[in-house]
Amino acid sequence: MSPASFRAFVRMRRARLRGWLALVRLLVAAARGQVDEIWVGDSHSVTFNTEHSPLPGILRTGERRWTWHLGPRVMYSIARDDFPPTLLRVARLIARVRGAREAEWYFSFGEIDIRCHLAPRLADGGDVAFVATYADRVHGLLGRLGAGHGTLVVPVPPCLDSYDHAAFPVAGTPDERLAAHRSVRSALVVAVGAERARPQLRLLDLTDALAGPDGLMRDELTDDGCHTNAAGRDVVRRAVAALA
Repeated sequence: MSPASFRAFVRMRRARLRGWLALVRLLVAAARGQVDEIWVGDSHSVTFNTEHSPLPGILRTGERRWTWHLGPRVMYSIARDDFPPTLLRVARLIARVRGAREAEWYFSFGEIDIRCHLAPRLADGGDVAFVATYADRVHGLLGRLGAGHGTLVVPVPPCLDSYDHAAFPVAGTPDERLAAHRSVRSALVVAVGAERARPQLRLLDLTDALAGPDGLMRDELTDDGCHTNAAGRDVVRRAVAALA
């Protein structure tokens, strides 16, 4: 093994160890009755609760709140491929801890879809049928987790000056991205309203709380044209409290 390969191997092992240690900390806290919310999602699942963390993983994101940040995953790929195998396997372990089963589970995906690929797809005659499949994937994961219900979070409204990451370039005009957001939002409402056996699906719709008169996210609620800042986080936390 070359030195570079060895260093990469060590980094991978350390990352895996950190992940397992974080999971143990979460489960211990849950077993002690110290966990009220567990969020699963992209970076918004972090910034809805605390300052942005650039590294995916399991982290404590507030008083009695934890987040499993899965990185820049899109709703479309979860619908197509399901959740990561590690999460699906670990779900059975999580289900053994009463405090984890009974926590409020929130799932936040879809903002990247709206910002980066949906607008041109819909303009070319595509649809958002994958949203219903995504809801089914969440429902299946909740069953593995032993949870009685879970909450799907509607993606944040698009911004006028959207965060344009080199790996995730913005696609579409603001109006086109607004149309994509409306389509995803409507599809989530329908998906959550569909009859299912337990666990129950709920919806956290932050659109009206975060959007201005033009439907775009209010400038004062974001610093980077994508994620909620401290003011936006306060709005989100009030909406979560109202839902509970």
